[in-house]
Amino acid sequence: MNSILGIWKTRIEEYVKETRSYLKYMLNDHLVIVMIFFLAGAASWYSKWLKEMPEGFPAYWVMAVIFSFILTGSYVRTLIKEADLVFLLPLEAKMQPYFQQAFRFSLLTQLFPLAAAALALAPLYFEASGQAFSAYFILLIQLLVLKGWNTAMQWRMTFFGEKNMRVTDWIVRLLLNTIAIYFALASSYGFAAAVYLIMAALYVYFKMIDKKKSFKWELHIEDEIRRKQRFYRMANLFTDVPHLRKQAKRRAYLDWMLRFIPYEQRRTFTYMYGRAFIRSNDYFGIVVRLTAIFGIIIAYFSTYEWVSAALIVFTVFITGIQLTPLFDHFSHLSLQELYPVKAAEKRKSFFGLLHIVLSVQALVLSAVAGAMMQWTGMLAGLAGSALLIFVILKPYCNSRLKKNAKRS
Repeated sequence: MNSILGIWKTRIEEYVKETRSYLKYMLNDHLVIVMIFFLAGAASWYSKWLKEMPEGFPAYWVMAVIFSFILTGSYVRTLIKEADLVFLLPLEAKMQPYFQQAFRFSLLTQLFPLAAAALALAPLYFEASGQAFSAYFILLIQLLVLKGWNTAMQWRMTFFGEKNMRVTDWIVRLLLNTIAIYFALASSYGFAAAVYLIMAALYVYFKMIDKKKSFKWELHIEDEIRRKQRFYRMANLFTDVPHLRKQAKRRAYLDWMLRFIPYEQRRTFTYMYGRAFIRSNDYFGIVVRLTAIFGIIIAYFSTYEWVSAALIVFTVFITGIQLTPLFDHFSHLSLQELYPVKAAEKRKSFFGLLHIVLSVQALVLSAVAGAMMQWTGMLAGLAGSALLIFVILKPYCNSRLKKNAKRS
């Protein structure tokens, strides 16, 4: 047992050390300053909106859904490695203390997003309910219980190899969490208690079934790799991450875009960067997701034109920063050093692609603002984005690239 707990202690120390080493760069960047200003502006708008909150606004349902997504997303970090499939598999029967430590660590660390949401939604609750803090405190206790239940249920589901089983579990937990939290917010404790009984029955049922199932090593290894890569992609925005695995998709339906690139020697990296952008989930996916998410937000805040303009510029800036690692996408290929292309042409090709992608994004977001009759927001967003893309972003990205080169 001591040797098993020693393995966990070593793993958690390695995990904390690696995370801390990347956070040192992530929390020391200009992007953090921009995020602080953005959050300060969002908080100011949120305070103003609460004073003018529309009559009949479904505050309880909004809070229930937000809390529910956070709770349903619970998971257990086992820190299992690929080599464990060989070396720890014979010790599976003695791994219980290891998994207990993993469960406690996961539950504790995942309380931070829940606490942040509870803090952010507290003003909405007090404004909508008119209740004292004691009522909200009772809700917080229930949220903690629900967090434990969701984490335990997710752990139980890892004993099932069927993907459809885990998807069904996620949907059922999302619905149960939403209903239970809504009843708790509305102080309908009788209905909430009935939902809690259903949750308890589900946990007991699956705990009994799990006794007949074995630990799915491959599933946990895949989950750990996926979560690590997610963190590495985030850290890669601030510094080079050697452990980052590139993901690519063919996307043949977008090949027509590459036909606009002239077949010339000096355009070598223009084609390579274009192909990498289209095929990589790390770049193409980021642009699509950010454009879609902030496009919806801009459409929602259609009555606040200057907020829409600020969101357009902010989205373009964030996207530009997240596309910066594309410059070193081929740095692991020594063959590129033999290309008869000057370094200045490579840099020019990168910024050319960056200008095109960000310009298209700015036009799409501005079109959303224009569709909502936000003419001032549309024009201000376009002007601010143009200034950012063609004047500010290039020297800023150059400084980031030089900083990353020194670190590596």
